This record gives sequence, C-alpha cells and structure tokens, in this order.
Amino acid sequence: MFLCFKAVGPVAQRLELTTHNRSVPGSNPGRPISMNCCRQPRGLSLIGILISLACVVVLMSIYLSSVQKAVTGGSGTSTETSLWGMQDQIQLQSLAQALTIYAMSNGDQFPVPTEIERTDDPSVNTSAYFWYLMLDQNLATPKQLISPNDKGWVEEAGREEFVADLESLSNVSYAHMPIFGERLKKRWRPTAGRFPILGNRGPKDGIEGSHSITLDADGTWRGWVVYADGSVEWQEGTTITPKWRRQDEAFEDNLFMMEEENSSDDAMLGFTIEMDDYGPIFVWD
Repeated sequence: MFLCFKAVGPVAQRLELTTHNRSVPGSNPGRPISMNCCRQPRGLSLIGILISLACVVVLMSIYLSSVQKAVTGGSGTSTETSLWGMQDQIQLQSLAQALTIYAMSNGDQFPVPTEIERTDDPSVNTSAYFWYLMLDQNLATPKQLISPNDKGWVEEAGREEFVADLESLSNVSYAHMPIFGERLKKRWRPTAGRFPILGNRGPKDGIEGSHSITLDADGTWRGWVVYADGSVEWQEGTTITPKWRRQDEAFEDNLFMMEEENSSDDAMLGFTIEMDDYGPIFVWD
C-alpha cells in the first residue's frame, strides 16, 4: 500500500530498502514483491460452465417447442392457424379458384376426364386421371397437390410419372368428390353452392378413433373442406352439418362415407382407385 506514494530523498531510500527486504511466504527473501501475486484468478469455474449450459438447454427446449407448435400446430394435433394449416388452406384455395376459372369457360362444369378425353368410358374418371388432367391443363402444379400435413407416402411428380395409389405411392394428398352419377350431374359445378368437392383426405367410412394416418393423435379428423362455390372452411370431425339443400332433410352427413350410392344429396370425399358403370371403388390409408 505504501508504494502508492511518491517519496523523495532519504525517505525514498528507506522505502526501497524495506521493499527489497520484505518477502512473501514461499518466495526468496530479499526478492521484490510481485503485484500479480495479490490478484484473484479470472474466468468461469467448471460449476459455472455447467450451470450456463443447463440454462441454454432449457431455453432451447422452450424455443423449439414454440416453433413446433407454430409450424405443425403442436404434438399430434392439426390446427388451422399453424404454418402447415395455413399453407394447406392456401393450396386448396388455389385449386378451387382454378376449378372455377375452368368452369367459366367450359359450360359451368369442373374438369371431367371423360369429356376432356372425349370418351364414354367411365373408367377414366378416377382420382389419378382427374389430378393428372389438373396438371396437364395447367390448373395446378405438383407442389400444390401435396399437403404439408400429409403423414403418408406422398411426393411431388410431374404428369409423366403421376400416380395416385394410397396403397403404394401417391403424388397427391387431397380427396375429391367421386365424378359419377347424380353427384356429377348436379354437384360438380360452381352453382352447387355449399356442397363439398375437395378436401384433406380422411379415414375409411369416416370412422374416427381408428388407426388411419389421416387422424390426429387423439383419434379426431381435422382438415380443410372446399365447397363448390370456392369457399374453404376448417372442419373438426368427419360428420358435418349439411350446408346445401337436401331433399332427404338429413341433419348430418359423414364426409368420408357413401351413405347413398347415387345421390346428389350425399356428400362424399375420397380417392377413386377404379370406376365403372356401377360407380367408384375407393382406396384408403
């Protein structure tokens, strides 16, 4: 401490002698005191580093959980406000607009494979051929046909390699109304109003609580439904309240069950793997 003062003359000499004569324990007598020996070591200890790492891990887990919820809607649950849910909505809205634009120039009717190919063979009115024509007519892009929420084996493909078989590989995620019979005559057009024509695909016969990959972790189906008038709405559960005029006055309708084989009142969304004169055959996953 006394070295901090400036001294001159005899006092300075005495201080210098005192400094050289004092020693630090463990050092050589007569050696000048090093000021560094009194300083505390700086830096983090091992315990401090471990505590810091633990804090970082906790903060990252909170952050990743928030990101997952924002993107997917949370663990095992689809939501309309998640990034994937909104992307699904945008893609289906684009498909609905393309169908409406096509109908404006083609007798107020959505694309029908038999009419585009000019054939009476109903076997071409399958899901694979319908979505193939959507690409061929430049009404959709391969990316628009793949849902970000799809848990099945789906991938993008051009029209040359296009397939729609849920039992092996599919290049499209979305279900549609079977293009057949009374539904085709009366509902496959914009003037059908609030009749379902497209949407996220669902479980076989609309049975919730099954092992279908189209269901959320709680066994509930959630997804978007496109109506003939171009509107797109979020739906929870496979059973909906009809928003179209029905002759049978039913109050409920299962979106994924053909309750009446050839009825324009019965809504139905699915994958048509085959089509003949007797109607569609569906495939599920």
